[in-house]
This record gives sequence, C-alpha cells and structure tokens, in this order.
Amino acid sequence: MSASEKPQRGPGHDLAGWLQIAVVGAVVVAALIATLVLMRSGENGAVPPEPRAAVPVRVIEPETVRHAVTVELTGTVTASAFIDLAPQVGGQVVSVSPAVRAGGSFAAGEVLFEIDRRDYEIAETRARAGVAEARSALNQLEAEAAIARREWERTFPGRAITPLAAREPQLEAARARLLAAEAELAQSRLNLERTRVNFPFDGAVTESRIETGLLAAPGQPYGQVFAKDRVEMAAPAPVADLARLDGAVGRAARIRIEGRGDELSGQVVRAGARLDPRTRFVDLFIALDAPPDDLRPGLFADIVVEGPALDGVMRLPAAAVTGLDTIYLVRGGRIERASVTVRARVRGAVLAEPFDPGEGVIVSPVPDIMVGRRAEIVPADAGRP
Repeated sequence: MSASEKPQRGPGHDLAGWLQIAVVGAVVVAALIATLVLMRSGENGAVPPEPRAAVPVRVIEPETVRHAVTVELTGTVTASAFIDLAPQVGGQVVSVSPAVRAGGSFAAGEVLFEIDRRDYEIAETRARAGVAEARSALNQLEAEAAIARREWERTFPGRAITPLAAREPQLEAARARLLAAEAELAQSRLNLERTRVNFPFDGAVTESRIETGLLAAPGQPYGQVFAKDRVEMAAPAPVADLARLDGAVGRAARIRIEGRGDELSGQVVRAGARLDPRTRFVDLFIALDAPPDDLRPGLFADIVVEGPALDGVMRLPAAAVTGLDTIYLVRGGRIERASVTVRARVRGAVLAEPFDPGEGVIVSPVPDIMVGRRAEIVPADAGRP
C-alpha cells in the first residue's frame, strides 16, 4: 500500500483513547486511596471488634478439709500355705484319725494316721545292736592300746611311743564305726517316730485320700491341710490405690467376711512382688488380729484399708474436675483452665492439693472454646423455683 492509501485518523478517535487512559488512572488512584484509608484505620484502631457476650457460669469456693484416706477392696480368705498330707516313711496305714476327712479339724501334735511300725522297730533294734557291737570293739582296742603303752614304757623307757605302737589308727577307725552306728540308731528312731504323722499346729483338712490298709509311699501326698492361725485375706489393688496409701504394708484394715455380721480387724502384712499380667493389679495380704476358728479359704471379704491423714486439702465436687485433673475457674473476670494435684477421690468429691481458686471454681458445664471469655457468675440457686 502506498502512502497515499494509508487510513486517516480523525479527531474522534484520539478523544476515545484519552478517555480510556483517564478511566484506568482513576481506578488506580481510587485503589491507592482505599488502601491508605484502611491502613490508617487499622493503625489507629478505628474499627473495634464486635464485643462478645459474657458466659454465665456457676462457681463454688473450695472447702479446706482434713481427710483420712481409705481404700476399699474386695478380697478372699486364703491360707498362707496349703501343706501336703504326706508321710516321710513308707508302709501300710494301720490307723486313721476321724479328723482326717475333708473339713475335719485337728489339734497340734494329734496323730492323724499311723503306718505299720514293725519294720521300723526291727530296724531300731538292729541299730542298737550295731551300736553295742561298735562300742565293745572300741573298748577292746582301748584295753589293748593300754597294754601296748605299758610294754613300750618297760621296753623303751624315756622314749615317746609311736602312734602305730599305741594302736592310734585302729582306735580312730573303731571310734568312727561307733559314730556311724550311733547315727544309724538315731535315724532308725527318727523313722520310727515318723510312722505317726502329725503337725505342730492346729489345722483343718481340705482334702484326704488316706484310708486304713493303704500302702503309702514316702513323700507321696494323700491330701492337704492348713494352719488355722495362718489364715489371711488376699485382695487385688490398683497401683494408683497403693500410691494413695503411701506405703501399704503395716496399714490397719477393717474386714467384713461373707456370712459374718461382725467386723474383724487386721493389718496389711505384705504386698505382691509383681503385677498380675492380666489385671495389672497388685495383691495385698491382710492378716487378722484374731482369726476365728471357722474361717474357710475361698470366702469373700470386704476390706477397708486405712491410709494416711491429709491435712489442708481442698474438697471439690466431682463435676468440677474434667478428665484426671483439669478444672475451670474464674480469674480476673475471665474463664481460665487449670490443673490440680488430686490426692484422693471419694464419693461425689475430689480432694486436691491447695491451689488459688480465683473468684471461684466453675461447676457448670464449660466448653473448652469458652476459655478466655468473660464470665458472668450467677447465683447457685438461679433458675430454681
């Protein structure tokens, strides 16, 4: 296209272009002005946040009290040990006491059953003969040694007699044979005593398979017994309860046993050495101060273990404590969350170490999102008829 053919621009076209530029510039200037206004208003706090309404709450003032810690447990009557009813020597049973039946009772030293003694009497007689023979041999050797000493002094005056000439080796051997014979006699007498089976305590029989005519083997159990004065309570306790007792062993206990109306006294004598792998509890063993004669292993018992006295602890309603140790209180007119050290939990209440309760501990429900909000403390009886 030649220069003569180029389109010609008129005055109207130039005016439209300038108008577009002016509009863009006005928009930019307006945006800058708005930004400056917002920045200045933010710096000067010209736009305050909308105030939120206060949260109505009910509060209590914790009471400072003295509290004696107690731990309530459920246990069972058990014997400290069940002992096998087993003879120490073998033989045929020739007599059985009427007490040797399940549920029977016996006194200390009472013969429960007896094994045929004849074989053991013969062994005791044979042992006595052996002692007499060994003593006679020793006496003869001592006499011979005395004669040998006199002959030596006559033959070799002033010279010390040799051990062989004095028959010392033979004498030592004879003395050893006498000691062995005396030990054999003592063993035979002990075996003879053991044909009568008894125990050195008052006890009861839990089971028995002893009958007259039974050929009993030494060491073979034929039943079980237990000592009546060694009956105790076994009660599983959570580890947290042991911590509350601040040392369980030696603590006094009150016991009520199934089927009995009286309350018995006792004390914790030991605690289990390990936790039960299933329950994660530790067994406490409570000995009775005066165990009744009619206690039977397996009976249930309600046990109250008395712990230490807590002075100056604060009593809170159980509803005021959330989770393990969280409370909400009003401080400076606002809701605040705090933690307390719980020392004990009793029915409907929690006992905690002393703390600053502010204007009061909140007992009405408080969502966690309300922490930091202003609080409006309402009377405890507000809304009640």
